[in-house]
Amino acid sequence: MEAVSRELVDAALADKEAFAAIIERHESMVYSLAYNFFQDRTLAQDIAQEAYLELYRNLTKLESDVHLSNWLRQTVTRKCIDYKRRQKHRRYRPLEEVREPGFHDVRRDPILADALGQRVAALPEKMRVVLILRFQEDLKLSEIADVTGIPLNTVKTLLHRSLKKLKSKVARFETEVCYEPLGR
Repeated sequence: MEAVSRELVDAALADKEAFAAIIERHESMVYSLAYNFFQDRTLAQDIAQEAYLELYRNLTKLESDVHLSNWLRQTVTRKCIDYKRRQKHRRYRPLEEVREPGFHDVRRDPILADALGQRVAALPEKMRVVLILRFQEDLKLSEIADVTGIPLNTVKTLLHRSLKKLKSKVARFETEVCYEPLGR
């Protein structure tokens, strides 16, 4: 049986620049997970920073370089859920969490993307996490089960139910989203 590779992890333990290389290698995955969970740039950056800090503290516990990626996904997912739970008990909204006026994402169809994003954000936490990990991270169902700690059959059920909920809500887009012809 082949030995598992710990080259990145061992290098990061010995050298700060190697740890920076790990961050660069995984930063888009970590940030996009957090951003797609909250749709907030600042919050996604904060959660990514917390995940990297926790990674630094736990480098000695990682078994291999492959384990590193899965560990980061799991950590970011848990930090997103924990933050969301803490927010339920807050009575006010800090200024840092308020979106900047005039901020618009550049997407193919911003009206449709915003409407879909709102519907995904309205899903329960577990359904939202499973959808993000499946379609944004393109993880297999078994990998999602590993990352979230949810049994595989429950992941399948959550994915099926969340897609069914979205399908019924998206069917109404034809009446909700109106497109005006461009002026000539």
